[in-house]
Amino acid sequence: MAADVRHLHLPVPLPHAPTHGRFAGLGSVFGKSLRDNRVGMVAVAAILGLMTIVGGYDMANAYGTPIARAELGAMSETLPPIIRGLYGNPVNVDTLGGFVAWHYAAYFALFVGLWSILALSGTLAGEARRGSLEFALATSHSRRSVAVQKVAGHVVALAVACGVLAAAAWFAGAALGNLPGDSIDPGAAVSFAVAVGVRGLMAGAIAFALAPLFGRGVAAGIAGAAMVGGYVVNSYRTVVPAFDTVSSLTWFSWTGDHIPLAGLYDWPAVGLVALACALLVAVGVEAFARRDVGITIHVPTPRMPGLLLGTHGPLGRSLGDLLPSTLAWGIGLGVYGLVMAASARPVIEAFQSSPAMMQALQEFVPGMDITSVSGYLQLAFVDLGFVLVGLVAATLVAFRSGDETAGRLEMQITTPLSRVRWAVASGLAVGAGLAIVTALLAVSIAAGTAWVGDDAVTPALGTLVLAAYGAALAGIGLAIGGLWRASVAGPTVLVVTIGIFLIDLVAPALRLPDWVADLAITSHLGRPMMGEWAWPGIALCLILAVGGLAVGAWGMARRDVGT
Repeated sequence: MAADVRHLHLPVPLPHAPTHGRFAGLGSVFGKSLRDNRVGMVAVAAILGLMTIVGGYDMANAYGTPIARAELGAMSETLPPIIRGLYGNPVNVDTLGGFVAWHYAAYFALFVGLWSILALSGTLAGEARRGSLEFALATSHSRRSVAVQKVAGHVVALAVACGVLAAAAWFAGAALGNLPGDSIDPGAAVSFAVAVGVRGLMAGAIAFALAPLFGRGVAAGIAGAAMVGGYVVNSYRTVVPAFDTVSSLTWFSWTGDHIPLAGLYDWPAVGLVALACALLVAVGVEAFARRDVGITIHVPTPRMPGLLLGTHGPLGRSLGDLLPSTLAWGIGLGVYGLVMAASARPVIEAFQSSPAMMQALQEFVPGMDITSVSGYLQLAFVDLGFVLVGLVAATLVAFRSGDETAGRLEMQITTPLSRVRWAVASGLAVGAGLAIVTALLAVSIAAGTAWVGDDAVTPALGTLVLAAYGAALAGIGLAIGGLWRASVAGPTVLVVTIGIFLIDLVAPALRLPDWVADLAITSHLGRPMMGEWAWPGIALCLILAVGGLAVGAWGMARRDVGT
């Protein structure tokens, strides 16, 4: 007896996620993408918002008189081209809004761009490599729908972060402005935030368009090079004639006249960048829809030594995996350090030409000789240097954790390789990566300082303190990854880095109690660029680095892999 099942319809109940659950990542590709971006959204929003408020606070206090404002405006007009290029076109810098835009707009775009590159280069390519993307594509969602929803999740997260920036800019003008012209119109604040978001999204759109073709690493590298290269080319086009011929190809040049906080608007330029972003996203969507998942174009690279290919044990393999990111970060930080050191002398001379500015700086950083290159680097480089080293540590720890989150660790531990040995070897590879980045940074700072005829040894050695700080952050991430799970190791380092940076930034500016400032490890490291090392703080960093590695290895031996 046979049953005819051709017309048999069985009711299959489909799970329905509530609206708030979809935004939490349940039942929606868009919701999952937004949830994946939540850490970056909170981190970037906190950085942009607090830097804007603290920058406005410093401006209002350091230049609180009409005379100081007039001297600041006059100095900005007489700065040498290399400094004007580094900070951007100074327009109405004697107002609070103009000062914030001049000092921070380019850095904001680079921060947002870095986040967008990391998010959009891996949102499809990273999941394809892990094998989790096939589950989404096995549903009723088309490839184009999945890709569009992935991008939409990041765009919404970016819009939230930029909304915080707009609110912070308006608040800074309303609450901190003490002279005519300091107030910031809400429309100007929103226009400023939109421009920052569009500039940053452009870099991420490049990575998104290239990732289905070349994979996450190559796409992120090309997008990062385009972003940093475009910034450098546009900034120094007046100094290097060759740059002037190609600067018009960069989106930093297109939007150079859009400075809403200073009263200048160029919406057609912002619209052009937004249109370019949309076209690049469309290219990425079509490339993903038309190609096999995870199949990329091979990019030939020079043959590396066997040690770096992992043929000599787990340490070599881990270091080989981390080397591309390590070199990219080292070269990027090296270029930045070289420019800061080589441009120090003109800035110092500009400071010395303004008695009111020198007095304001001496009150802001008492006991620091800002007339030396070492003092200038301590003032202008170290705070951001700590943040950048923290980002390096977060990146390397996240890549190291990829062995476990992507399922590769299960294959390795089927060999005589133990969990503890893998944890120690891969942790040491993270430390070696930080050492390589620091060495490249030290050489660059020494070269730039020697170029202007100052002591090159002291600031170069000061980078060792940055390395110790990075190792401490990495140790915290390794401990959390070993005790809990690998997927939270990198985000933990990122959160700790930003938290310490915000404490360092807000505590002195708002004159909070000393115990608040003491919560930041960086407040216990002295003034390394000037040769003043605080050994108790450095010892604490080394304890965190070694202890974190040991605790992480101990935790790996006692929990299930992948949980």
